[in-house]
Amino acid sequence: MAKVLFVCNNLAVGGIPRALVNLLKELAGEEDVSLLLFEPAGEYLSEVPDTVTMVPTAGQLPLLGVTQSDLKKRSRLQAARRAVYVAVSRVFGNGWARKRVFRSVKDFGPYDVAVSYAQDNSEKAFAVGCNDFVLQKVRAKKKIACVHCDFEHYGGNTEKNRRPYYAFDRIVCVSDGCRDAFVRQCPELADRTVSIENCTDYAEILRLAQKKTAPLPVPDGAFVMLTVARIYPEKGIPRAIKAAAPVLAANPDVCWVLVGDGTQLEESRTLAKQLGLQERILFLGRKGNPYPYIKKADLFFLPSVHEAAPMVFEEARTLGVPVLTTQTTSSRQMVEARGTGFVCGNTQEEIGRALAELLADRGRLDAVRARIADMPCGNERIRGKWKALLEEKT
Repeated sequence: MAKVLFVCNNLAVGGIPRALVNLLKELAGEEDVSLLLFEPAGEYLSEVPDTVTMVPTAGQLPLLGVTQSDLKKRSRLQAARRAVYVAVSRVFGNGWARKRVFRSVKDFGPYDVAVSYAQDNSEKAFAVGCNDFVLQKVRAKKKIACVHCDFEHYGGNTEKNRRPYYAFDRIVCVSDGCRDAFVRQCPELADRTVSIENCTDYAEILRLAQKKTAPLPVPDGAFVMLTVARIYPEKGIPRAIKAAAPVLAANPDVCWVLVGDGTQLEESRTLAKQLGLQERILFLGRKGNPYPYIKKADLFFLPSVHEAAPMVFEEARTLGVPVLTTQTTSSRQMVEARGTGFVCGNTQEEIGRALAELLADRGRLDAVRARIADMPCGNERIRGKWKALLEEKT
């Protein structure tokens, strides 16, 4: 049994915190697991198993895991300090600010394994800092970094952000496609880099899907196309609205419901209104429990410009909903190869054409529903891969 420390910034709603909690549930009791959160908060905090040791945060570490707006409510002095760190990082990079934060705490450890679970988004972003923290402040025999993004195309693929990975003993990417993208950028690390998919909490998804919610604001008998995503540029929502406009016009029974918020929410809502689709494209905002909405959908639609390995693909499959998504790093592996839906080209024209073809032949969706209803659910293989990695001798 290995003594393992996982490090993450917080457990707020998002794919990385959700994946971490799911993994902890699988490893708790199998390994001696501890968790350090820079800011011990977030919607998923209550789901951390009791058998996981919570390592108290200390010093200025919470500044790396809390938002500026939340910190202002707590301490104006700390908010001012964080504002300085953020400003300096934007101009000069985050090295100086993070070193100041790390000096406020003693080293953590010793551990057999330390896992940095969240990658940095930009060399000029003050948060997240897990990679730097594990390398600089944790004493461990083996150190692992996790990559949850399309490293080739996301905003953090810079020389400075690539450099820390060379100091890790292992790099875990969340799909074969993610690994391929990472290795293309860091070919010298190919022999250290493995792919291990995210775990899915099947029982919890099914339980949460039974919760009562307000009815979807669509007409009775409507065909519901659903998206659950942060509405940021990489999700491609404005582009998809333009692609969907003629398809919705040709299919008056179809409504597109979007669950989530983000920087392009208002732009997307305005665009739908300009195209006269405000009654057909509906924005519900952020929902802590999206599963009842997914369960009610006829099609899960994710039109991303780029993606890593979205957990929502397996969540939709668990609830019996076929997926249509764009060609991204892992979509063919996670959707097409498993027979849980359809993958289309990554342009506005190809998205529109795929939607039109699926809606014209809805029997293809029925066939997918019948197939995924009989698929087994379980994390045994993924848990085994993690256990082997954690207990592997350095």
